Amino acid sequence: MPVGILAAGLVFAMGGALMAQSVEARHWQGIAATTRQPEHVVAATMGEWRALWSRVGQPAPDMFEPGRMNAVGIFLGRRNAEGYAVNILSTSRRRDRIVVVFEERMPPEIMLAQRAAQRPVASAPPMGSAGATALAPAGPGSAGFAAPGAGAPATSSLPPQPARPAGQPTSPWAIIMIHRADLPVSVEQRLFR
Repeated sequence: MPVGILAAGLVFAMGGALMAQSVEARHWQGIAATTRQPEHVVAATMGEWRALWSRVGQPAPDMFEPGRMNAVGIFLGRRNAEGYAVNILSTSRRRDRIVVVFEERMPPEIMLAQRAAQRPVASAPPMGSAGATALAPAGPGSAGFAAPGAGAPATSSLPPQPARPAGQPTSPWAIIMIHRADLPVSVEQRLFR
């Protein structure tokens, strides 16, 4: 019996490792794609590899091997200022597919403003104390949140949004060459927190 438990644990541990196994990949990135539309494009053939690079406005590197590799192009689309980029967080195998995870990096001023706007607001005083806010009756969609307008923070308490940094418009991009072609590829964007 203990051997059966040990074997089951080993199989479980190996299965867990396959759920998020890193995959060998190489990537290129820049800020001046010729395409101005946001999109994710997967390439499996030589023609698709070249078309991917034509969206960047550069010749395709001569290193793609159809049938042995896949490639993914991530294009953020037009941004009104400098300081935006594609940040590749991981390329890994999750169960039966390859998943490329990325995030959009923004100018520091915008990222700081978003963090400040997302800070938790001071909670209302406990019920029964002076200045407590009545809760809306529980019902579908209310989840016990404060009634609309009750105890809402004043808009002046939020930090002002900074003006966009000056600079030329950009179109950030990244191309990831994945050294395997046996699994489908998907792309996930992690939102800034």
